[in-house]
Amino acid sequence: MSTDHKRWRLSEMDLRELDPVKARELIIKCFFESQKETFARAKQNLGKEARDDEIRKTVESVIRLSFKEVGGSYEEPTKEDLGKVVSTLARKADSWGTPPDIIEHHKGQIIKILNLLK
Repeated sequence: MSTDHKRWRLSEMDLRELDPVKARELIIKCFFESQKETFARAKQNLGKEARDDEIRKTVESVIRLSFKEVGGSYEEPTKEDLGKVVSTLARKADSWGTPPDIIEHHKGQIIKILNLLK
């Protein structure tokens, strides 16, 4: 069973008025787009609805948990915490069978964001 993974790309608009909270929201958007199919299939296998809003809630929960795992604050993220969370999410995606090129592409997109944060 092959899983489709979309490649999310940053836009110029994404980078406007960038701060750590906006960066966290972009990480959520990126992870949602890249893992949407994985979560949809998992929910369907559990007999649950796989609507976008439900998948987004799951993605947010995974990201909140990742902040806890790295000792960071979801509500008040720092650049350092965001970097740790991205590494944690990459490890999780790898454990779920996400192809390495998809993981590296999305990590690259997020690193561009993190490099622009002060």
